[in-house]
This record gives sequence, structure tokens and C-alpha cells, in this order.
Amino acid sequence: MVPWRLVFAHARAQPLRWALTAGSIALAVFLYCTLQTVLAALDSLASGVSGNRLIASSAVSLFQSLPLSGVERIRAARIDGVREVGHWTWFGGVYRDPKEFFPRFGVDVETMRRQYGDLAPSGEAYLLSADDWDRFARSKGGCVVGRGLADRYALAVGDPLVLEGDIYPGTWQFEIVGVYASDNPTYDEETMFFHWSYLNEGMGRIDLVGTYTIDFAPGADAAAISAAVDDLFRNSSNRTLTQSEAAFQAQFISMWGNVGLLFGFIGASVIFATAVIALNTMLLGVRERVKEIGVLATLGFRRRSLSALFLAESFVICLGGAGLGMLLASALWHGQPLRMATVIFPAFGVPDSTLFVALGIGVGLALLAGVAPAVMASRVSIVRALREG
Repeated sequence: MVPWRLVFAHARAQPLRWALTAGSIALAVFLYCTLQTVLAALDSLASGVSGNRLIASSAVSLFQSLPLSGVERIRAARIDGVREVGHWTWFGGVYRDPKEFFPRFGVDVETMRRQYGDLAPSGEAYLLSADDWDRFARSKGGCVVGRGLADRYALAVGDPLVLEGDIYPGTWQFEIVGVYASDNPTYDEETMFFHWSYLNEGMGRIDLVGTYTIDFAPGADAAAISAAVDDLFRNSSNRTLTQSEAAFQAQFISMWGNVGLLFGFIGASVIFATAVIALNTMLLGVRERVKEIGVLATLGFRRRSLSALFLAESFVICLGGAGLGMLLASALWHGQPLRMATVIFPAFGVPDSTLFVALGIGVGLALLAGVAPAVMASRVSIVRALREG
């Protein structure tokens, strides 16, 4: 027989100690869930993109511009399998305050519509009505924004949107002509798109773009197409690096460094420190309750019952703290986009696999913190316990 009521009696007797220990475990599990969620979101940025699209960027630097003429050069080469060629250009700029970050791209609207819009054969990434696409194409100073962006700043169709340029100096005025949605979590709803031609004319026709977007037919040889595109510019001053859209996203993310290793080290360190705290709490409980152990043994409680008592306390503390950390992480990150540096995670939510591992961490901490005190309690003799007590 195990004196289960003593578990809650001890909790009432030492509420601050139990609360602090459970709170440290909750914090460690919350941090673990958050770090793993960031890694999962980074993976989703690369895994959820189109498998029939290539991105050609400068081979010198990701931030090196490419000539607009390269788009026509790729089209004129008639590479087998290439279906559509467009271009995107990162604008940068400041809206209201430098801290108010969201991506802004200059695009060729017609090709964007055929690659990402309602005319895309592989499925629509940015959901916008045909009338809105037509209005966007006709309005040189028009722009479209994501639904999340519109909600964040209370923007609506017809509203002005003014940006102060940094990469492209000047004051740039736009009018919102459409608000898009997205049913693909990889493509966020927090981006602004506008006519690249408007930017080009404002800068005196510099005819430079950021990247070439190349759609190819299903079944085409992506590696051969990438090699053919790079060969077109191999002997020019604007060499390209053509890769899949997933690889391009991974290259962009890799600028952060080895995030997985860093986050893994942080998470392991915090969990180890928490395990030491939990173990110390349980060992302290055994030392303080030697007399109680002796009395229980005198009353006829067996050694395994005393061991089970301390093990149960460890499970209550550790699983309670782990459950609280999992609940906080799920509630805080559920369906909320996360903005970090120049990356937006539209599908930022704690994966079920992460919660499962977090529960395993709670069980592991309970065993680690409870087994040693349980063994110590079972080995205390009645005479020694009563004498020391």
C-alpha cells in the first residue's frame, strides 16, 4: 500500500519549493518546444514550395542584382522543359518605423500571375480574384498585400501605402488594389507585391532585378535546366546560380548559420540544468523527511511503498511542469506568424511530434529525479531514521 495522500500533503507543506521546481521544468519544456517549432518552421519554408520551379540568383552573392535582359535571354534559349520565366526584386524600404518589418517585392505582374496566381497550371499560391489580378495589372502604382498584413495595419483596398526607400532611395507611394490570401502555409500572408516597372522607372531605368523565377513542366529534368541556364551566363559578368526553390530557401536560411546545432545545444543545456534542479529538490525532500520515513516503516509500510511515494512525487512535479510548458507553447504559438529578422514563418505552430518528445522529456526528468531519492528512502533503517529524526 502506498500513502498517496502524503504526496499532496507534502505539496501543501512545501508549496514554494514545488512551484519553483515545476516552474523551472515548465520553462525548460516551453523553451524546447519553441526552439523545435522554429526549426520545424524553417524546414517548412523549404519543403512546402513548388517542386516545378527554379530560382536563378547571382553566383557572386544572393544580394547581387541581375540584368533584366537575362529573362529574355533564358526565354530565347528555348531550353527544353522551361514553361515560364519571371523575376522578383527585393525592395526593402521602411513603412512607418524601421521595426515594422514585412517583405516587399517588385514583380512582373503578368508572369507572377501565370506562375503564382489564378493562371498557374501547378496551383495558385496567392489567392486573388481575377478582377483583382486585372486591376493590379492595370495600375502601375498599385500593390497587393497579404490578408495578415492588412489585418495588422488595418489596410483595405483603396488605401494609400507610402514607403521610404533605403536600397532604392526616395519616397514611394502606392495604392492597395487587392488583398490576397494563401492556402499554402509556405507562402505567407504578410507580403507586399508591386510593379517592378514602377520601381525601374523611378530609378531611371536601371533594368536590374533580384532573381529569375523559372517554371518547368512536370517530368522535366530540373538539373539539366539549371545547368543550361547557368551556361547561358557562364562567360558573362553576371554569372548565375540556378537551383530549386526549396534549395534557394535553404540557402537563404543557411545565412543564419547552423541553427539546428545551436538550438539543440541550448535546449540540451537548459534541460540538463533543470534535471539537476529537480534531482536536488527530491534529494532534499528525502533528507528532510528521514523521521517520517522511519514512522511509516514502523507502521508497516514496505520499502517499495516508500520508494513509490517519492517516485510519485517526482512524476507529479515533473509531468505537471512539463504539461504546463507544453500548454503555454501550444497556446502562444498556435497559428501565429512569427517575424524574425528578414524571415516570416507563416505556419508557426508547435508540431505534434515536438509535444510528444516534450512529454517524453517530462517522463525522463521524473525518472531521473525520482529514482535515486526513491532508492535512498527504501534503504533508510527504522532505528537510524528515528535516531536522526
